[in-house]
Amino acid sequence: MSLGLRETRRRRSNNFRWAVFKWTIALILVGAAGWYSYRAGLELANRKVITLNDKNSELEQTVQELMELRDELNSNLEATKETAAGWENRYQKDVPTGELKVIVTDLQEKIENGVSLERLKFLIASAENKRVCDNNPEEKRFYVNTPIYTGVNDSVSFARGGVTITAKGESAYNAEDKIEAWYDPAKPLDFVFTTLGGKSVKLSGKLPLHKSIVVNGSEYRFTLKTGAKGFVQVIGDRCDYP
Repeated sequence: MSLGLRETRRRRSNNFRWAVFKWTIALILVGAAGWYSYRAGLELANRKVITLNDKNSELEQTVQELMELRDELNSNLEATKETAAGWENRYQKDVPTGELKVIVTDLQEKIENGVSLERLKFLIASAENKRVCDNNPEEKRFYVNTPIYTGVNDSVSFARGGVTITAKGESAYNAEDKIEAWYDPAKPLDFVFTTLGGKSVKLSGKLPLHKSIVVNGSEYRFTLKTGAKGFVQVIGDRCDYP
């Protein structure tokens, strides 16, 4: 009986030791798995950090390149603005406008019609504000043609017939809104100055108007103003030319 009790105790002791061993092995395996998982997670995290750092570096490089491109574009824009301003100033300086443009156009027409540059240079060099005139103006009048009237006394001549002046205008209306034969002095008139050679010079506008015509080597300066009903008064004075 004593022998059986010892055997039972021995088996129990062995079973306890085996259980402790198994739990120890299990704990070791669990710890190892945990440690492996920790190392794997840490390695993965480190890789992600490295990847993010690389991407961050790429983004910083891209931002830097964009900033440099922006600065270059701004510099090019300023240079373009300066160039455009220079061309605009040059255009305003070199391209005639207003009355000067009219003069340049007249000079071009003279050249196209065969007038030599030497002649034009001489005339320009001889030009001055001081004029020598007869100071004995002639004053004449003529009837202005309208859409419903074309008749006698509708022209005047100066310079011994060297230049003839005619005009057309819009008809006037009376208080009853009926059309009249004479022109309306408040409306623009169309004048034509015709020289003996057949050349015509046109002038349009509201009275009074002024015009200079070169005829037979002299300059005739005309003033046109409203005259009696239906008429235009013309004052012409001869001046030396050039």
